[in-house]
Amino acid sequence: MTRLLREMSDELLPSLFEPHIILPVQFFTQLQRSSAWTGEQRLMAAILDDAIAICCKPNPPTTSKGRTLLRETLRWVRSNDCRWIFSFLRICEMLDVDPSAIRRGIRIRRGEEVEATPLSVVVLTETDVEAPKRTGTE
Repeated sequence: MTRLLREMSDELLPSLFEPHIILPVQFFTQLQRSSAWTGEQRLMAAILDDAIAICCKPNPPTTSKGRTLLRETLRWVRSNDCRWIFSFLRICEMLDVDPSAIRRGIRIRRGEEVEATPLSVVVLTETDVEAPKRTGTE
C-alpha cells in the first residue's frame, strides 16, 4: 500500500509544479474584454463629459436658457443623491472616477477655489545647520 502511494506521489508531484500554458490570444482577448466599456458606461461617460463641459465654459451664459442649464448642471454635480441610476455619484462610481476630484476641478476652473500650490521642500545640510554651543567643561 505504501509503495503504491509512493509511486502515485512520484507521478503526481511533478505535475503540480508544471506551469499552466495560456496562448497569447487567450490572454489578450480576456484583457480586451475587461477593458471595453458597455453601452451604459459609454452613455454615462458622455453625460459626465457634457456636464463638465457646461460647468467649465470660460464665459458665463448670456441667455436665460443657458443660465438655467448651468444652474441645473451645477446642482446635479454638487448633489449627493445616490437613489437615481444616473446621479453624479452613481456615474462616478460606475466609471471608477473620484467625484470629489471632479468637483474640485470644476470649482477651480470656475474660479470658486484656488488651486493649491505644492509645498516646497527644503533640504538642510550640515553646513546649513549651526552646531549647538557647549556649555561647561567635559
